[in-house]
Amino acid sequence: MTSTDTPAGSVRPHFGLSPELLALQEEVRAFSRDRLRARARELEWEVNPRDRVAWDLLEEASGRGWRTIGLPLEAGGRGASALELAVLIEELAYGDMGFAVLIDQCIKVERIIYALAAGSARDQFLARFMNNPKCLLSICFTEPETGSDYIIDQHDFHFQTRAERLDDGRWRLNGAKHFISNAPDADVLCVFACTNPERPAAAGTSAFLVFADDPGFEVVHVHEKMSQRGNNNGRLRFTDLVLPADRLLGEADSGYAGSRYILKESAITAGATTLGTARAAYELALEHAMTRIQGGAPLFSHANVRCRLAEMYCELEAARSLIWRAAWAVENDPDYDFRMSSAAKVHAAEVAMRTCISAAEIFGGLSIMYRESEINKFVRDCMSFMHSDGAQDSHRLRIAGMTEEMVARGLR
Repeated sequence: MTSTDTPAGSVRPHFGLSPELLALQEEVRAFSRDRLRARARELEWEVNPRDRVAWDLLEEASGRGWRTIGLPLEAGGRGASALELAVLIEELAYGDMGFAVLIDQCIKVERIIYALAAGSARDQFLARFMNNPKCLLSICFTEPETGSDYIIDQHDFHFQTRAERLDDGRWRLNGAKHFISNAPDADVLCVFACTNPERPAAAGTSAFLVFADDPGFEVVHVHEKMSQRGNNNGRLRFTDLVLPADRLLGEADSGYAGSRYILKESAITAGATTLGTARAAYELALEHAMTRIQGGAPLFSHANVRCRLAEMYCELEAARSLIWRAAWAVENDPDYDFRMSSAAKVHAAEVAMRTCISAAEIFGGLSIMYRESEINKFVRDCMSFMHSDGAQDSHRLRIAGMTEEMVARGLR
């Protein structure tokens, strides 16, 4: 998708990828198809959680510039657009959703830290991240008592993790997070904590830069999941963790609002993640339907199977159109509608779940056989995004809340 000028001079989206984006799409697709997918299946059920991460492929992805793609050119990245990120993440998820999330989490956190950190804190971050191709980043929102509440703009919501400013300007952090992607293996974390309980979260939450070797930080549990087993989620504890003053990211009390603005396309790439995996399920089901003989003819010759596959194709294409439109609008529409990111995530995740279940139906009983069919991995992975990056209904409530505000202002 590129921008074009209309006769009236206004900018409108053009549905097509530039040569540069097409080249990226093909490069990542080949990597996912030829290297990543088989490797992810090989590692998925390793006993040691750390062994499930494809560290060799992460190092290769770093060498190709994908892990650092969201950083500006002057920091060693590519300054990727929202659309470029959506294309990259969809194609990585086409190979393995877990690996795509490894990279997507890094892209989110690197942009927050680079935009909001200053002085020695930014330098320390860049030294750790840029010099180690296996360095992972993690963003820490979800808590045991709050779940996806942070997605919804509620005036009575506060993070339970708290940070207090000490007399010498340092900060003391206490609390817990859970279900945090990359956290058990991350070297650098972006942690959100309440710093002013008298204000709503958007005006009373700060973001902090935490390193895995900081005293007072602990990974207390690695969650066992049926989905996204190529990356690890963990429960974290912060116990009297004292941070230097410059580990505060941005202004005090504004880290949450500032990060949400920086990551205004975050839910869009979440939608792209589900789209990539669902597309892989559709292609696998199509291949199976063409070769599997049932009732004396290939499955594809049966009308019900043909209709099922056609519906899958229609929904996937519609989901991609919304994702690309939203990604384009983030950077090109001065009146960007913030509801679009949640809409893209909700729609794509629902489409992905329907697509994977429908694909599994085409495989019949084979779809539930442990390690005998790849299709059940796609079903399991896509199920995770009914909750990952914010539960579906949390995003729906966010859309409803924004709609209510717009109606009150005389908008739609």
